[in-house]
Amino acid sequence: MRIIKLFIFLFSLNLLSQNAALNNSETKTFKANVIEKSNDINSFSADFLQVKHMKMMAGTPESHGKVYYRSPNTLKWEYTRPYDYQLLFKNSKLFIVEDGQLSEVDLSSNKLFDKMGELVAGSVNGKILMADKDFDISYHHAGENVKALIIPKDENLKGMFKEIWIYFNRKHLINSVKLIDPSGDYTEISMKNIKINQPIPSSVFQN
Repeated sequence: MRIIKLFIFLFSLNLLSQNAALNNSETKTFKANVIEKSNDINSFSADFLQVKHMKMMAGTPESHGKVYYRSPNTLKWEYTRPYDYQLLFKNSKLFIVEDGQLSEVDLSSNKLFDKMGELVAGSVNGKILMADKDFDISYHHAGENVKALIIPKDENLKGMFKEIWIYFNRKHLINSVKLIDPSGDYTEISMKNIKINQPIPSSVFQN
């Protein structure tokens, strides 16, 4: 029994150390590294897996697709499975393609969608860490990686997201995002096959 208790104690210490907050010096260095990396990103593409966790739903629905980013603010989320659905943020507008039908939202006249666009783009290129005016941000160890806890200040965004966790790998690139809504349900988006500053056909960003 003592051995089991000792194991549990050591395991708990390990979990605490993995989730410990970065100190001021670590935070300053980490932010500088991420911002330096993000400033060098002219284009970004990756495959993604999106998993939805809902307390009232059995199972965890999955969606697959690709994400494309081109500096300074053009971003496309393209869902390919289990359905075709596209979100394109471009020229202060959001273009949505669903079931072959195109709809358009003027972000300049819709504050919520405009904030959403900034949030999504910033989550991909890492520049959200510079948005202290719009978010409360803290940093925590996650094994060898770092996760940023982001809490919206905007009341409209608060109604959609209670917390946002962004996980950075050792190269200071984002590899996953966790979006937690006010009910406690959450969505996890994991990225792989990440390509930085590789050519992306212009056709990808055509609406």
